[in-house]
Amino acid sequence: MGKKKNKNKISGAVKTAAKTDKKLANKLKKELASLGEEDIAQVVAQIEREEAKRSAAKEKNLPGPPSPRAYASVTPHPINNELIIFGGEYHDGQKTYVYNELIFFNPSSNTWRRVKAPGAPPPRSGHQAVATPANKGELWVFGGEFTSLSETQFYHYKDLWCYSFAENKWEKVAASNGPSARSGHRMVQLGRRLVVFGGYTDDGRECRYFDDVYSFCLDTRAWTKLAPSGRGPSPRSACVMVPAGNDELIVYGGFSRAREGRTERALTHADLFRLTARSDGGRAWRALAGGPLAPPPRAQLAAAVNTHSSKAYVFGGVTDVEETEEELVGEMSDDLRMLDLEAGKWHSVTLRSQQPAPALRGPAAPPADADSAPDAVTVVTDEVFTMKLGGAAPAASAAPDADAPARARAAPGPCPRMSAMMAVQRSVLYVYGGILEKDEKQFYLSDLYSLDLHKLSEWKTLAAQPPLPDWLGSDSESDSGSDSDQDGSSTESD
Repeated sequence: MGKKKNKNKISGAVKTAAKTDKKLANKLKKELASLGEEDIAQVVAQIEREEAKRSAAKEKNLPGPPSPRAYASVTPHPINNELIIFGGEYHDGQKTYVYNELIFFNPSSNTWRRVKAPGAPPPRSGHQAVATPANKGELWVFGGEFTSLSETQFYHYKDLWCYSFAENKWEKVAASNGPSARSGHRMVQLGRRLVVFGGYTDDGRECRYFDDVYSFCLDTRAWTKLAPSGRGPSPRSACVMVPAGNDELIVYGGFSRAREGRTERALTHADLFRLTARSDGGRAWRALAGGPLAPPPRAQLAAAVNTHSSKAYVFGGVTDVEETEEELVGEMSDDLRMLDLEAGKWHSVTLRSQQPAPALRGPAAPPADADSAPDAVTVVTDEVFTMKLGGAAPAASAAPDADAPARARAAPGPCPRMSAMMAVQRSVLYVYGGILEKDEKQFYLSDLYSLDLHKLSEWKTLAAQPPLPDWLGSDSESDSGSDSDQDGSSTESD
């Protein structure tokens, strides 16, 4: 008689993995005890229980903008002329602080107010938020991450929350079969559905990126995993995703890491895709060219959509520049570009205050040689929106001006930065906060600017940036002992 197999027998590989997990758990407990920190999952659960005890909402007028932060969500109010800021984080070089504040900004009165409503979500950053006018206004928040003070622990959320403007309270929405825990993903509204794409998760041992697409029906409150046909974006986080009408969306760029042997290589994407609706009710990915004015590969851009004109805008971001064979330096950008959502083409944006003054009348210039004739220039006009596409680059001045950098810094508008937060409300573009890298230090910002997209005259400063705070960490990331960037931590969330 043959030997019977023991169905309950556990394989050696599973036993080894279980022992490894147990050792890592014990090691983490010892490390947390030495730091005086609790297990992060327990901390999150306790915060949620405390928030659920709040019986009534409390509002407080703030004297000015909230404290510096990045990886928050800034969402246009679906009914009022307001911006809604939720969550975010701040890092001073030693500790990381994560928020669950719900803050409203009124640009007409330039006033700020904070609302503490019953049942609020635990603190988070790198989440996504969408506001809809249904039921007198709702704010939907999905995912994100929570970081311990010492950045030794990361907790990724897969929860979905709804804030009711009319009832002034939060609701944790119970819906199964949704996306896995993640941050750095993107979420937009298409009709009566919320669509989630991408993101990443990090358990301290492995960082995993996603390319899956989920749809949440606002009417049935049910998740559906979509299976689009065609070649779509590779797994990534921190991309730009914007709705293109009620049935389509566009994905641009993003960030991921690829393992090559024992090393990891950072990938900054610059591809462009459109997710369209098929005639059979399914979805399909289609690659777009984007045109010659597409931004260079750049991560952590801010993005916003002007739904009244089918245009999306991206601002800022960071590009890794190879200074030496072993050292990469991040170059911040203050570049503003527009994406025509119908044509899928990029355009540069030049403000009227930046356009050169008309030349004075004088003697006729000598005829130019054919080889020196300027390139063709295409002018695109939308109401009073005028852009120059193509053409020769402006000529450099004959002699350098020592005061030029100072004047450039004094010009109105946001300075170069990454992970800024951006929104369009009533055809006005707003840029808030973000991160400025300076001498290998990261400074979190709290300034706020606006730009009228009809006039495109100049940036307006609504909240100036105060002096940069002291950096409490090491001057060099390599000396700080932190490998959060290597792990794909919250720097990839926006």
